[in-house]
Amino acid sequence: MRIDIHMHFQPPEALAYLADAAEREPYWAMLLGLHGANRRAPVSADEGRLLADMDRAGIDRAVIQGEYYRQHESCVAANDRALALHRRYPERFLVFATVQPADDRAINEVRRCAAAGAVGVGELNPYAQGFTLDSPAFQRLAETCIDLNLPILLHVNEPVGRYYPGKAVTSLAQYYELALRFPDLTIILAHWGGGLFFYELMPSVRQTLRNVWYDTAASPLIYPTADIFAVALRCVHPRKILFGSDYPLPLYPRVSREPDFSAFLSEIMGLDIPPNIRDDILGRNSARLLGLIPTDDAPAPESAPRSDPLPPPRRPITAAMSAAAIAAAWSPTRAVLEAYGIPWETVEVPFWEPLSQAAAARGIGPERLERLLADLNAAVQHESETP
Repeated sequence: MRIDIHMHFQPPEALAYLADAAEREPYWAMLLGLHGANRRAPVSADEGRLLADMDRAGIDRAVIQGEYYRQHESCVAANDRALALHRRYPERFLVFATVQPADDRAINEVRRCAAAGAVGVGELNPYAQGFTLDSPAFQRLAETCIDLNLPILLHVNEPVGRYYPGKAVTSLAQYYELALRFPDLTIILAHWGGGLFFYELMPSVRQTLRNVWYDTAASPLIYPTADIFAVALRCVHPRKILFGSDYPLPLYPRVSREPDFSAFLSEIMGLDIPPNIRDDILGRNSARLLGLIPTDDAPAPESAPRSDPLPPPRRPITAAMSAAAIAAAWSPTRAVLEAYGIPWETVEVPFWEPLSQAAAARGIGPERLERLLADLNAAVQHESETP
């Protein structure tokens, strides 16, 4: 069974919608070259072309990922198109619902799509959609996906190298901290997770990321195929790699600008990979993840029991606690941290960094650190005494 877990349904009517909505959806319009100095004819594929290309490449099923739109109405329209295609061809297409997490209607939209047959949520992009992974709105979405047993697929890209349209600035640390905060959430990181998989060589990171998978979408545009597969298979369990193309994106633009599944598949088939591992990557891993086939007795990636890596902090506040954890536990401490010049958002102060190091890095010596701790504990005490 061959499954492409990351493709987009981009028929002419979707492009027509986006052309009219470019002012409301500037990011995706920019990606498709519908405005700006690099304006170009966007790549389109209706359902007939899509099915023909799947048949030519031997793709049994494809998972339609939604576009990361900013407006709720655009997400609903994309979901309706994808779900309609799924109803017409239920044995060929699966659907991940796209939502704007910052919109209050996102949770209801996920539930609506799940009831209609969606098997996940994605593709979401924090930078393009204007939300953060540690925001209350996204955390509510994550909790909903855990309750509904839906994986979330997130756009990720490598933090170094050349610029290309769509290269976002969200740090890899934020995706790691998401897995740390929600160990029961099934996460798929697109585009090889921007290289986050490399850090799974560290046992503690491998444990934290045990419920994280990586897809190969757009891989030939970024990495030599033989090299990236060789490195990835040294770093992560083979069960965690999912074939994805990012169709209809042309993956070999110097050769052709036409949508195609076959060329990338042919490269993978030519790699020196054991046939059972190759078959897992090309479909069985996705089938297991989405419940299409039963999980067999082979060991699952990092299946050992784990304890919560982030136990709630307890008073008194000490220098060994992280600034981010302190701020998350007691909101009055945020003003104190800011007064001392210590940012408390996880974007700048990760959960693993103790307050002592965060303070020292900002020129706060031992005596001032003691005053900081006293002020933090006083703020918490005042909150507890306030009626």
